[in-house]
Amino acid sequence: MDSLQGRRTGMRKSWLLWLLCCLLLAGCGGKENDKPAGAGNAGSGQELLVAQEVSQGKTLTVKDVEVMHFEEPEEGYAEKCTCYRIIGPLIYMLRVESGGEDKADRLCVQIYDVEEKELTQQVITPQVQGHEGCQVYSADLTADLELSLKMQEGENRYFLLKTDLEGNTLEVSEPFPEEGYPWNLDFWDNAKSFWLPDGRIILSRYDDEGQRTILTRLDEEGKEFPLGELPGDYVNSLLADGENTFYYQGGNSLVRWDMEKNTREELFRMYENGVDPGAEASGLIRNQRGEILLCRLQRGKGTLYVLTDEELPRKEQIRLVSLEGEAGIYYFQRRVAGFKQNGGEIPIALELENRPEYEQDYRDRIMAEMAAGKGPDILYVNRDDMMLLQERGALCDLSDMIPQETKDVLIPGALGLGTVDGQLVGLVLSVEFRTMATSFEVWEGDGWNLEELMGVLESREDWKCPFLQKGVQLSRYDILYELLFRGDSSLLNLEQGSCGFDSPEFVRLLELCKKYGSTETLEKRLEGALEQDECLELMQEGEAAVQVMHSGGLDGYSIYRQWVGEEGHVVGFPAEEGSGSYVESYSQGYLVVNAQSAYKEEIGKFFSLLLNYDNQFQVDEGSVRTDVIRDSVYYHPWRECYVLLRSSDAENRVITDLTLKPDGSTYLEEYLDFVESCRPVPYIPMQIRLIVQEEAHSFFEGSKGAVETAEAIQSRVQLYLEEKK
Repeated sequence: MDSLQGRRTGMRKSWLLWLLCCLLLAGCGGKENDKPAGAGNAGSGQELLVAQEVSQGKTLTVKDVEVMHFEEPEEGYAEKCTCYRIIGPLIYMLRVESGGEDKADRLCVQIYDVEEKELTQQVITPQVQGHEGCQVYSADLTADLELSLKMQEGENRYFLLKTDLEGNTLEVSEPFPEEGYPWNLDFWDNAKSFWLPDGRIILSRYDDEGQRTILTRLDEEGKEFPLGELPGDYVNSLLADGENTFYYQGGNSLVRWDMEKNTREELFRMYENGVDPGAEASGLIRNQRGEILLCRLQRGKGTLYVLTDEELPRKEQIRLVSLEGEAGIYYFQRRVAGFKQNGGEIPIALELENRPEYEQDYRDRIMAEMAAGKGPDILYVNRDDMMLLQERGALCDLSDMIPQETKDVLIPGALGLGTVDGQLVGLVLSVEFRTMATSFEVWEGDGWNLEELMGVLESREDWKCPFLQKGVQLSRYDILYELLFRGDSSLLNLEQGSCGFDSPEFVRLLELCKKYGSTETLEKRLEGALEQDECLELMQEGEAAVQVMHSGGLDGYSIYRQWVGEEGHVVGFPAEEGSGSYVESYSQGYLVVNAQSAYKEEIGKFFSLLLNYDNQFQVDEGSVRTDVIRDSVYYHPWRECYVLLRSSDAENRVITDLTLKPDGSTYLEEYLDFVESCRPVPYIPMQIRLIVQEEAHSFFEGSKGAVETAEAIQSRVQLYLEEKK
């Protein structure tokens, strides 16, 4: 979909998905002149009700799954934008359709009755006297089942058209009421309205700065009355149970909120029950049997999950546990939810602990299960835990689970990241790259070692910007971390279990980090960040010793190449051999497989799905497939330039601009060569990183000398290495 309309449609879908993940539908009790139970005198401006921490009950499970499909646009019409509303047992899809230059916009209203399982449709072509040629910007449905149409007439001119569901005009208001009107809100309004069956209208806003949902009740005159707030929750759907109890979907959980008792209880986690987390809209319905239906609506398809508190027969399933909480799981989380629809025979259940205060206890329990020869089938872990599990012999070789034709197109360094002692035990799904660049005036060689880099830094006293990263000067510890843990130096040899931190070389490194590293806070440094042309000028003048390059894909790499200019080149981190450029897991996470799992064949199917060509366009950052990298760049005839394709889905093609060379060509070939040259980032155990950080802090703050600090690091790290033996 490369047309202008196609791009706009893709952008609207992306905005809508973002909107419905961040904006809120929530509600609470209280009639017009009554204060809500448990809220104090909220209506008179006193302290609002603040719900307490969520307790974990998880008493609901999926009993049944129903799928329904809305009708697609007729031939000659294309989707412009879509809104979903759930009122009682009815799901409304309001799709604005464009017929091109020759036909007026129209509104397709489709209504699905959850109880009767019937779909009805009607089409409305709005016509307003005196406003011929206007277009439908967006549509919504009000509390009184009136269609609210935001009509566009010329650039930045809008008016409101209200009709009934048959298309009869009820009211025309000019201009569009931006204030005090809760229907047809654009995504930047950061608010959503919700109509309860008893007539209450709840307005929900998300306070991004305070990380909370603020709830108000809207009366017939449009006046708002404060009701309460939900800290930390993104509320996407709401179901009232009486006046003071509500069920809402907050983030990835279904929560019951008792306002009178001021308690919240988590009843259901979507990812643990195979519910796809990606949806344009979500809603909650209670059917005639009293069961709760969780509705997920996306691209003209509705999936209705019937939830129950009954104890169901235990189903065979593959356990996938994240020891990293919710960080970095979104990509494979979606593949988990759709596994059975894409070739899987046994469902995968994703488990995690998303409360930070309990994450360590959860990790310890899972590790104990693994040590006992039990535990989950698949684990999502950091590199340290992967190494620990491999040392204990708890992981199996993944080589046979990945088809050879897939291995042939994977970035070599990505496979290397999960390889321990010649055995592939960890799967990385997305990557990022790290390297260094400098000007030819500073260093002409293709690479350098630590001794050579320190010699460059010591060659002058007046560097304007010794160490830059995206226009920001690195701190003292940042420089130490990058030079010590990214490169391939002789200061640490894990294979031999030896280190040389008490050497004159390391003392020099500490002193250089203290001399050239910034002492300002990150916030202060970001405020003074240099623009691209300023960085380029510094490189041209030889005033910047090093630019640390950190990118997740071709777009980031291209920006850095432009920042460096023709006067600079990629030299890598200081290393005794190799390119000095490194690849690492974008999310810092690795999928590993329990050696005792009985589902290795099914897990192989899952891994193939994760590494699938089309799916790899959807990863959070850099794909691990070289063919995806190459195919993501193409010439856009309408823009008359090269662009980066973010998605291979023709119905929702997302493209972004690329930074290009002065001649209009791309850095694709240089990037592919760079990717091939990148080695897995060296593994440094967490304990060693912490030791260096603790001791270096004393030196940087002035309480220890460089030699004393180096000796302390040497003693502690050597003791750790000997204990590991």
